[in-house]
Amino acid sequence: MPVEVLALIVFAGAFVQSATGIGFGVISGPFLLHAYGYDRAIAETAVFSLVVAVVSAAGQSSAAEPRATAGLAATLPVGVAAGLAILWAVPRSAVVSLFGLMLGTLGLVLLLQRRGTTNAAAVATQPFRFSLETASAGILAGACAALFAAPGPAAAWGLARTQMNGPTLRGTMAVYFVIAYAAILVAFAFSGLLAGTDWKALGFLALVCIVGAVAGIAFGDRMSGTILHRAIALIITASGLSILLSLGRTAW
Repeated sequence: MPVEVLALIVFAGAFVQSATGIGFGVISGPFLLHAYGYDRAIAETAVFSLVVAVVSAAGQSSAAEPRATAGLAATLPVGVAAGLAILWAVPRSAVVSLFGLMLGTLGLVLLLQRRGTTNAAAVATQPFRFSLETASAGILAGACAALFAAPGPAAAWGLARTQMNGPTLRGTMAVYFVIAYAAILVAFAFSGLLAGTDWKALGFLALVCIVGAVAGIAFGDRMSGTILHRAIALIITASGLSILLSLGRTAW
């Protein structure tokens, strides 16, 4: 695949993730998988996502909810361990199928959630509470991080369910991603997944990521909370459907 096409795809993924809080893997992941194969695609998706997260966190960290970020980070090791155990015990094709079904279900639940019945001003003044539902989403995000370098959909679903406002959700996700993807890349380095990385090409595409992330921040600041939550729900649903539709055609 020509590097110019990859640059456009990476820019689009960085823009969407920075604007909504998630989305790099949904937009760019399938193309990277086609271009590089599973191991390199997953490793480079983690690198690009970390770059986007650092840029996003630099501009949005002040809006992050510290208790939510700490709770998600605390559940990350449990989820990663569970993901590695699943990968060892279950055929990869079955894991991919379950992941697609999970994302599709989470997205539909979020789309059907009615936000109009909640007083937004009242929610904004209430302290964040890390519930069992949010903790479960954090563990699931850790498992998805280990399996697909994609902790975003599950973590964003858990935060969106709390009626968190748009800027806080995006800031929290950005800071959490810095922690999550840094941990994932350390694990990938020890496992040898970074061995086949073309660092020169990756460096150029990382610069494209930075440009896309900056543009996404400017666009995302203009999005209302309702539009942001709908965008997250649609991205999660689309991710699940794209995975399910790729079964049988993609060598996982």
